[in-house]
Amino acid sequence: MAKQSVWMSFTLTFISAILAFQAVAFTAPSDVTALQDFYEALNSPPQLKGWRLDGGDPCGESWVGVSCSGSSVIRLKLQGLNLSGYLSAQLHNMFNLKTLDVSSNNIVGEIPYVLPPNATHINLACNSLTSIPHSLPTMKSLRHLNLSHNLLSGPVGNVFTGLQNLRELDLSYNNFTGDPNSFKSLANLTGLFLQNNKFSRSVAYLVELPLTNLYVTLSALCQH
Repeated sequence: MAKQSVWMSFTLTFISAILAFQAVAFTAPSDVTALQDFYEALNSPPQLKGWRLDGGDPCGESWVGVSCSGSSVIRLKLQGLNLSGYLSAQLHNMFNLKTLDVSSNNIVGEIPYVLPPNATHINLACNSLTSIPHSLPTMKSLRHLNLSHNLLSGPVGNVFTGLQNLRELDLSYNNFTGDPNSFKSLANLTGLFLQNNKFSRSVAYLVELPLTNLYVTLSALCQH
């Protein structure tokens, strides 16, 4: 009887361990849904190995460009994969995503109004994107933002106000106009890249920021 009790205890422990492992391995449903929607928005490209439109486990199955911590997707690095299509609005449901890099592709259209809310690094450079989301001030964790080499235009206004943790901002090679007055509030900014735009005033007032890198004329070319 004692031997049977020990065996049952061992069996239950083993089953519990398997269930615990599965709970860790399985990707959060909100992340799965967001990635499926993004995959469809990118026209289901074959270069995204492992990605699928129905089901799947991005963390457990090692989808291309996807990095996880436990069941959460924390990095999405898809740079230089010749991707087309547009950015999915469902990306804002990826609450644990820290890095989003889709640079050097052929992505078109507007940047979604809301991006992953807790991201620290976003690189959308070298695409054909056409608008800045005005929800940027809500992204309090953002440290690096690269929107260079796109088709962005119009006045910047106060869209960057409130990004107190932002360290580097690259808006080079777009068609921005007007007075970029929201830069003055970026108290921790150390790198600012504004070259090849049409801003209407001198950048001399930016000397009040703790900049170690300020570029207004030169920039690296995109490589797809």
